[in-house]
Amino acid sequence: MDYLKLVLLTVVCLMASACTAARQQASTIDASTEWRLKSLEESFLNFREEQRLQADRSLESSEAVSRKLENLEQKIASLKSGSSIMAAPEDVSADSSSVEKGWVTDLKPEDDGWVEGQKNEVSDTVKTTIQNDETQPWDTVPGPPPVVPEPKIVERKKTSVQRHKASPELSSAKALYTSGLAKYNGDDFIGARSAFEQFVKKYPKNDLVPNALYWKGETFYSQKDFAQSILAFKEVTGRYPKHDKSAAALLKIGMSYDKVGDPDNAIFYLRALIEDFPKSAPAKLARQELNRLGG
Repeated sequence: MDYLKLVLLTVVCLMASACTAARQQASTIDASTEWRLKSLEESFLNFREEQRLQADRSLESSEAVSRKLENLEQKIASLKSGSSIMAAPEDVSADSSSVEKGWVTDLKPEDDGWVEGQKNEVSDTVKTTIQNDETQPWDTVPGPPPVVPEPKIVERKKTSVQRHKASPELSSAKALYTSGLAKYNGDDFIGARSAFEQFVKKYPKNDLVPNALYWKGETFYSQKDFAQSILAFKEVTGRYPKHDKSAAALLKIGMSYDKVGDPDNAIFYLRALIEDFPKSAPAKLARQELNRLGG
């Protein structure tokens, strides 16, 4: 009887240990799966961000090539106009010099146009030239018309009228950016995002591009599309790491990671914000978030 009890007790212990091991193994598998999902999500976000950066580089390269072609066309046009301007003064100067001086080069003493009194004048002029080596103005026989130097193309500074031509473009950029903000404030997040994307594409060198990229991320965040908001905010920090909007973008990246259930990345980006922009307003909010997350 005691032997049977001992056997039963042994079997129960073995079954309990087996159940415990199974539970531990299941917990390990769940943790491993969760970590793999997080890694895949991070890889996917990085891949999408790289795609966007490559598209922006391609757009900037094509625009640079277009600007170079326009500059070459303008230079060729200016050279053509300069050569046509040069030809006109030569003809005018030749005609005017011959009319003003009144020289007739095809008359000889035996021709009817020769005046007898001119013979004595010529001989007297020869004698005077022999006696005096000093060059006399009437000794010089008119030569070919003077060569008009090629006009130089001087690049002038922009006048106030020329500088004023850029104002319509600046006003159009400001109007497009303002319309995006108005749509965002009116909860038209899709329309606002479209306006900001159009602004960045049409005016890539404008000072408000970092702001437009940030508000584009805010449209995703407001729609609770946190994965896309992370990518949009990372575009701000990647292209403009020292801009003021990068501080706000880092805060929203950390908050977005918290929303998708990734506290480790949330803590990482909040700490990066405090380290890079310690005196900014977003850094103050980041400290509060870190206290809440225990980081």
